[in-house]
Amino acid sequence: MRRAAALPLALGLILLIAPAAEALTVRASSPAPGRIALRVEGRAGVPLTVRDESSGAERTITPRGTTVVLRRFAVWSCDASLRRFTVVQESDSAAAELRTPSCAHRVRLAAPHTVRAPRDAPVRVIDRWRLGSRVRLCVEPPGARERCRRLRVKRATTVRVRARRPGAYRLSARTPQQRLRRTLVARPSSGRLRILATGDSMIQIVDSFIRERAGGGASLRSDARVSTGISKPSLLDWRAHARDQAAGVRPDVTVMFLGANDGFRMAGADCCGLPWVAEYGRRAREMMHSYARGGRGRVYWLLLPAPRDGFFRETFPAVNAGLRQAARGLGDDVELIDLNEVFTPGGRYRTSMRIGGRVVRVRQRDGVHLNTTGAALAAKLVVAAIRRDRMLR
Repeated sequence: MRRAAALPLALGLILLIAPAAEALTVRASSPAPGRIALRVEGRAGVPLTVRDESSGAERTITPRGTTVVLRRFAVWSCDASLRRFTVVQESDSAAAELRTPSCAHRVRLAAPHTVRAPRDAPVRVIDRWRLGSRVRLCVEPPGARERCRRLRVKRATTVRVRARRPGAYRLSARTPQQRLRRTLVARPSSGRLRILATGDSMIQIVDSFIRERAGGGASLRSDARVSTGISKPSLLDWRAHARDQAAGVRPDVTVMFLGANDGFRMAGADCCGLPWVAEYGRRAREMMHSYARGGRGRVYWLLLPAPRDGFFRETFPAVNAGLRQAARGLGDDVELIDLNEVFTPGGRYRTSMRIGGRVVRVRQRDGVHLNTTGAALAAKLVVAAIRRDRMLR
């Protein structure tokens, strides 16, 4: 009887000293960029469900021990930086929060500051989260339109940017949350920007002012061929001469002012009808291609300002029309500088114009050429265009 009475007492002692059930807890951490890990403490052998409250993703597991580590349960998100996770095991629940970085600095754009043209430059797009991201990479060469491509970046991607001509290349990397900008400067291979100022007598005087305004960052070669024209190859074949100039000088920039002596018959067509204009444009376009040197150079071609009188009143508009046809579609390599808009708006000839608050004479007495003041203004427009295109500082 004494043994039977002792048994319930022993059982009661056993219940009193049995360990209490583990409390359910969860902790969130980010041991590596882009990754979220969870550490769950609970009861072994009892199923538990882990939930990401941001995405709604769930995972149910049966732990073998009291501790479960989910090393890659979730990833960082651009949609929410404050993340909340819940764990449910039978009737118990626990929660944890973690603040992750925003996407404001997720992607990095790396590029060299300078290269020598023409040369490829390595541009790296880096996903700091190491999760892979979609990036729109754009490159705007000097004097050319912006070109973009879409990249799928896995940690880091390197793109080769071809810096064909000297100048500042604008780089940008865009995501829905970021827009990064960098500038890559391609320096001239010769150390200074090579400018070729060429044409007929119209380029004279203008070339000297271009040299003066361009400053020490450029070297200028002047090649004026008086009384020549595209439509009179018997005196000088400008198409062949352009090829020779491009090969010999290798200009980064070509400034052309030509056409005062044109108007001769070409390819069976008299000046200045549509067939003549088309042939003039075809020949001028061939020259533009030569000077552009496959994208390594840029061409600034000056249109003729309206003359005062004579046969020039018919030939100058035809020459300008041919040049406009020639430059069509070549905007990355050729810019037409319309001196008509500046010196003779509406095609109306004028000897003088207002500059800096004063009325000054800008044409020579022949009613065709620019005088010193006019040439200085034309050179100012040219150099301003070169600087605007980021080819000259």
